[in-house]
Amino acid sequence: MQFKLSVIGTGKMGNAIIKGLLDKNILSAEHITGTDANGEAKQHFLSLAANGQLNWAATPADTIKNSNVVLISVKPQNMTELLPQLKDANDQTLFISIAAGITLARLEAELGKHRPIFRVMPNTPLMVGEGVTACAANSQVTAAHHEILEKIFGVTGKVFIVSESQLDAVTALSGSGPAFMACIVAALAQAAYDEGLPQQEALEMSLQTMRGSAALLQQSGMTPEQLIVQVASKGGTTEAGLKVLQNSDLSQVLAQTIKAAAQRSRELAKA
Repeated sequence: MQFKLSVIGTGKMGNAIIKGLLDKNILSAEHITGTDANGEAKQHFLSLAANGQLNWAATPADTIKNSNVVLISVKPQNMTELLPQLKDANDQTLFISIAAGITLARLEAELGKHRPIFRVMPNTPLMVGEGVTACAANSQVTAAHHEILEKIFGVTGKVFIVSESQLDAVTALSGSGPAFMACIVAALAQAAYDEGLPQQEALEMSLQTMRGSAALLQQSGMTPEQLIVQVASKGGTTEAGLKVLQNSDLSQVLAQTIKAAAQRSRELAKA
């Protein structure tokens, strides 16, 4: 399904999505329009297209005139001012919001229940093409709309369709998860440094070990438990380290971490 895209908010997330669409030839530059309240964003946005000319609109209301898909990529606190400017969009316009905590009910109240709307939770690794994007839809979304969504976010990683009630768990796992993973990487690197490795090498090895382990699990089809068994030979170094992990409260700490982040996501949605 051919579409024309408007991106309201051309910050890091918005630009990463646009760059992915251009690099993978999903859309040509002339079919993409951007706008941003920050005037300095214009030049960076226009520079994303090596071939062709991206379009820039002075206001959000101007972006919806020549597009049938609108990606809202602004901070949640800016939505109150923004949404009324979009009410004049064509009834068939597909709206995709990545504003955290803004519910489908609120989007429908502001834009109209008759409109197809996705509420989307991407995470920051989409900026390097390794993102997780979870999406919840209202009742007006069709299979054709899902196809568009997959094209837009598939270029930046993996797309998951979830119910809106599951987005708080998604926020805790994949939304906040990169920070949690970074904490683990930093702790492993520090521990290896304490054991005698140079600091930079320890960090690089920690990063590559996490990346390689994830790739092995994804590509081999092994479960995490199967990988543990494969690596941990009886009486060896892995077994010695695993005993420390298994006798600690690591699982409980991680469970509490996800629970705290999910609870905060629910609180913010009600604020």
